[in-house]
Amino acid sequence: MNSSTQEQVLQIRKCGLNDLERVTALLREFGYPTTLSVMKERMEDMETDPFHCTLVAELDNEVVGMVGLRKVRSYYKQADCITEITALIVAEELRGNGLGKRLVAAAEEWARQKGCCELFLRSGNRVERAPAHAFYRHIGFEKTAGYRFNKSLL
Repeated sequence: MNSSTQEQVLQIRKCGLNDLERVTALLREFGYPTTLSVMKERMEDMETDPFHCTLVAELDNEVVGMVGLRKVRSYYKQADCITEITALIVAEELRGNGLGKRLVAAAEEWARQKGCCELFLRSGNRVERAPAHAFYRHIGFEKTAGYRFNKSLL
């Protein structure tokens, strides 16, 4: 972290409905089109679901990052349960300061508390995702083979 970030107070905590505006802005900054009303509906649904969790990184009372988590059971893995990181975002101007690593560490702790023994995420293979891929490898994730297939049901 740079010296100015070290002096600031970082807190990782559960996301609340009062964080929606900033979380929505982070998602939009990252390229996920959404609105405040859509995010409010999603967060209200997830808030009562014990298999979902959204954590935020708050730096001097401003939300500057978030991680979305989902506990899943697998038919093909021996692990009883695994946790998926469904979103991991740090404000662009603060990347490289350790905030993403701290968010992932908090995600690992949540997963362990849920009895999970593995953490995974999916990431696109576009060239602009290369820095994110390097970050994932740097903090201990291993790249595995696979494809993601989508089919619209609308």
